[in-house]
Amino acid sequence: MKDIRQKLLATFQIEHRDHVDQIRSLLAMIEKTAAQPTGPELEEAFRRAHSLKGAARAVDLRPVEGLAHRMETLFSRVRQGALVLDESVACVLQQVLDASEDCVATLGGDAPGSGYASALQAIERVLGVEPEKAETQPPEAPAPVPSFQPAEMVRITAQNFDGMLRSAGGLLTESQRQEQVTLQLNGIVREMARLEKEGESARQIAAAALRRPEPRNEISRLNTCLDSLDKQVRSASRQAAAVRRLQKRSSWTIGHLGKQLQRDVWQARMVPAESLLEGYRKMMRDLARDESKEIEFRATSAGVHADRRVLEALKDPLMHALRNAVSHGIESPSERAAKGKPPGGLVTLRVDTNGQRLTVEIQDDGRGIDFRRLVEVAVRQGILSESKAASSSKHELARVLFRPGFSTSLSVTNLSGRGMGLSVMYEAVRRLQGDLDLQPVEGGGTRLHLSVPLSIATHRLLLVKCGGQHFAIPIHGIERLHRIQIAGIETLEGKPAIILDREAAPLLSLRHLLGLEQEQILDDSGILHVMALRSGSRRVAITVDSFLSECEAVIQDLGPAGRAAKVSSGIVLEDGSIAFVLNLMQLMESTVQSQPSDFARLAEPKRSEPAALSVLVVDDSMTTRMLEKSILEAHGYRVRIAVDGMEALELLRNEKPDLVIADIEMPRLDGFGLIEAMKKDRNLQKIPVIVVSSVERREDQERGLALGADAYIVKRKFDQEELLSAIRQII
Repeated sequence: MKDIRQKLLATFQIEHRDHVDQIRSLLAMIEKTAAQPTGPELEEAFRRAHSLKGAARAVDLRPVEGLAHRMETLFSRVRQGALVLDESVACVLQQVLDASEDCVATLGGDAPGSGYASALQAIERVLGVEPEKAETQPPEAPAPVPSFQPAEMVRITAQNFDGMLRSAGGLLTESQRQEQVTLQLNGIVREMARLEKEGESARQIAAAALRRPEPRNEISRLNTCLDSLDKQVRSASRQAAAVRRLQKRSSWTIGHLGKQLQRDVWQARMVPAESLLEGYRKMMRDLARDESKEIEFRATSAGVHADRRVLEALKDPLMHALRNAVSHGIESPSERAAKGKPPGGLVTLRVDTNGQRLTVEIQDDGRGIDFRRLVEVAVRQGILSESKAASSSKHELARVLFRPGFSTSLSVTNLSGRGMGLSVMYEAVRRLQGDLDLQPVEGGGTRLHLSVPLSIATHRLLLVKCGGQHFAIPIHGIERLHRIQIAGIETLEGKPAIILDREAAPLLSLRHLLGLEQEQILDDSGILHVMALRSGSRRVAITVDSFLSECEAVIQDLGPAGRAAKVSSGIVLEDGSIAFVLNLMQLMESTVQSQPSDFARLAEPKRSEPAALSVLVVDDSMTTRMLEKSILEAHGYRVRIAVDGMEALELLRNEKPDLVIADIEMPRLDGFGLIEAMKKDRNLQKIPVIVVSSVERREDQERGLALGADAYIVKRKFDQEELLSAIRQII
């Protein structure tokens, strides 16, 4: 029975969360628009409260049932016009929902949450029911349920679930094909064993022939044996080639399906960013009341979805930042009036996306940053020297506030003064490979802006080489890549710099920043490889030995790292080696303190690299040809183009490329015909072929692969990284 109750409580936890979220959405609409809810909205709220009451009764959670019953009564009276759902009533409902959440959070305890009694009294006052004359007696606490652990659940759409099932089914099919590979390899092993026996027989016959003066019979037998051996070698070679084709096709398909499954799972982890805002509205109302301040709080998320774990990691840090805005930012009504401001302060929280990044901005119209007080405290604590403070910009000074324990507050309260709020946020954003920026707002106030990945599942990275090691840099922080002559380095205030978009950017060496050997590497033409990095308004140029490639990878945590650690994670490369992932925030911080890099000592030029690989693009669409040509040339490939299969064959016979990328539907000779013709021609049959086509029927994909294509990419899902990855794998 205990197990059954545990399962019921876990199920109720999910249902309770859903009902509470929907009712909160209605209340949020009322707070934003100050408009009365429409009939359908009220009907939905009434239904949710009724369903919640029944679900709580089913698991014998009397406190939740009692609260839900009173919400149901309240919504019923609003439907009838006997009660107006204004801001004050909505505030009581928020209090009831908070108390209901507290009751669920303390499942297994001996009594309801601490806010239960006050919430019950508040809603009964709205309903005009005296506590002693309530419709039902105050519900009793449920019997304790030992060791109940609330289940952590993730909701996914049916479409997303179907996608994962399809990908998993495809992987299962490909795993069965691997069994065919195993069987064929077993056949090759047996064939090789027979070859060994035939070879031993041939050696014995040859030895006997050498001992006889008239070895005609032995020579005849030897010829017969060699003929048999030749046939078996050809047979084994054909079998090995067939297995290789099957294994290559299966390996590519498994990789493709694996990536699709990874994308589906990544999508399943995405939840509405609105969940990040839950509780903040009530918290801001409570803080304003406790601080005797008038505050308008506006929170928007614009339908943004992000990784659940990213939102969870940001929830507490954002809470600290909002508390700082109330305590340090917004003035008292009398102070605001003396400054000519409205008595009520404004705090906004905006959650949005920028590409694959989640952006959050908190802004207030309060007193802003007191830089005089900041410098005074920083100098007294030895964080800044007087000369450094005098030469630092406001942006650089503001970042001192991110240091743990640093506070300009004159006293410690229950809200602020310990110097931990912004430090907590800095650490959370740093761990997420994000950016954090704090700026004063013109006219008064402060703006806090942060950017983190939408998901922690995978990251887009640039692989570079420096000091004989591989490093990975998150692409979001890279503004541009440059190759510059050593003569192009300028000197600005005695420090090396380069000019980017008519602005000087300090130039440093990654070797110098990471404490590697200091000798800078040039390529064969005396060129420096430079990354232009940007964080907020700061820009810096950093040299590396060489650029390698872009990749998408899962970052593995390397364990606890200090606040100043520039490396705290890594990725596993295709060859099994490790590339260390650099933390952009800390890397940018270190450039401020770094001394000028020495670019005078340069290594001998490296040997010239091999000639670029050539690719033939075959497609009747001019747009597609130009798109693929631009992508490939940008990554160093030599590209020729053909408009159909016939022209492609002519070009192939004049000059063989390293790879062919072909469409299917083309005039004169389509892609299938081109592949078939290539595989029949001894001079062309070994050239790899990748099909990039809008034809996505399963049977067409299988036909293309059966004819000898090495990969099949559907244009509707065209991803240049998928194409480049396939090319790298094949050639």
